[in-house]
Amino acid sequence: MREESRPRKRKHIPVDIEEVEVRSKYFKKNERTVELVKESKINKDLQNYGGVNIDWIKALKPIEYFEWIESRTCDDPRTWGRPITKEEMINDSGAKIPESFLPIYNRVRLMRSKVKTPVDAMGCSMIPVLVSNKCGIPSEKVDPKNFRLQFLIGTMLSAQTRDERMAQAALNITEYCLNTLKIAEGITLDGLLKIDEPVLANLIRCVSFYTRKANFIKRTAQLLVDNFDSDIPYDIEGILSLPGVGPKMGYLTLQKGWGLIVGICVDVHVHRLCKMWNWVDPIKCKTAEHTRKELQVWLPHSLWYEINTVLVGFGQLICMARGKRCDLCLANDVCNARNEKLIESSKFHQLEDKEDIEKVYSHWLDTVTNGITTERHKKK
Repeated sequence: MREESRPRKRKHIPVDIEEVEVRSKYFKKNERTVELVKESKINKDLQNYGGVNIDWIKALKPIEYFEWIESRTCDDPRTWGRPITKEEMINDSGAKIPESFLPIYNRVRLMRSKVKTPVDAMGCSMIPVLVSNKCGIPSEKVDPKNFRLQFLIGTMLSAQTRDERMAQAALNITEYCLNTLKIAEGITLDGLLKIDEPVLANLIRCVSFYTRKANFIKRTAQLLVDNFDSDIPYDIEGILSLPGVGPKMGYLTLQKGWGLIVGICVDVHVHRLCKMWNWVDPIKCKTAEHTRKELQVWLPHSLWYEINTVLVGFGQLICMARGKRCDLCLANDVCNARNEKLIESSKFHQLEDKEDIEKVYSHWLDTVTNGITTERHKKK
């Protein structure tokens, strides 16, 4: 049956303000566990890739594993409120860093440090634990191997699909595994192999290209059993050998599955914004892969993971492809693509440095929260 395309109407996204203390999304902090992970001796004879010992990671218990991943791929918004200094902008290549990068990126980080966006609540990195908890599976019972699989499936579902729909599809599969297949762990390789492809397609009907994705997921499950010891690959070549998995999904899966930061995850938001700000050549970088390769030449490795989450949330909320909110953007004084007419109505367009931003920051938060959510309700 042919899939019908669904009309997509842009709606402004609801905003939540993070006021509570940010904790690990996996577990409450366990200082002893963190010490165990840091002090564990790694057998040098075991397999290493990208500076990470894969066999050591496979041997970690759930709490140790999730603390390790958290230490490698921190999504704590509090860290984004601190501006990055010029001294920290060191890359191995010696390539020149765009002059506009720090002024713009520090302001974007500041906005993202306080505003919660869909990628923070329902992005791929949140889905396995979010769905498991919703289905009554305690975090401490989530097996690391199943988590890696569930994360991979989440990224496959996410292609050209909004986070909310991807989360619903993952939830549908999990509930089917729990209630129909009686698999207590939720999504597992055994469960995916048992689900008939038409049934799987119906479960993920809420995402785009659902029949094709169902086929990709079924084929991937078999490939993982046949070629990868029933686990996800730990190198980019292996990840890209899976049907329907491209570089964006691949690098993100390596980051959140193994703690491997071997490439930047560039999606449509990162691609669009980097070209708009001339951080990459807007003419030569025709695809996300072009943008990734050019970014990796000059962007310090310490920012390779966070830049995706920071820019995706910003692109979802403030700087959308259509309907940009330059009047609400704290970077509108340094942005080369600003809309002057929108800025004229803004009280923030004359800000000169971070101290000035802080003076009107609470007012800005109220404006963003009330303005965008009010507009969204009016359009319903």
